[in-house]
Amino acid sequence: MGDVVLQLPVESNEDLLFGAYVDRFMESRSTDVERFAASSDAPYLMIRSDPAVGEEVRILIFQEHGAASAFSSGWAQARAKGDPSRP
Repeated sequence: MGDVVLQLPVESNEDLLFGAYVDRFMESRSTDVERFAASSDAPYLMIRSDPAVGEEVRILIFQEHGAASAFSSGWAQARAKGDPSRP
């Protein structure tokens, strides 16, 4: 299974919004996360920053394409609305 890498914009004033969105997303996928953990040696999600890319970009690495796609579209919606409760 290959990594699915996302580079998402997160401006400095959106750090709290992003953190809240990550928490809600992971809560909404807790069953998938547990199932994945039992059958894989890689984390369900890794998040990092890369100074070479820029401070306002988060790099997310998923192991499942569907999860990456859902996260990306959900983040775009949450960011547009400024709503941290939308997973």
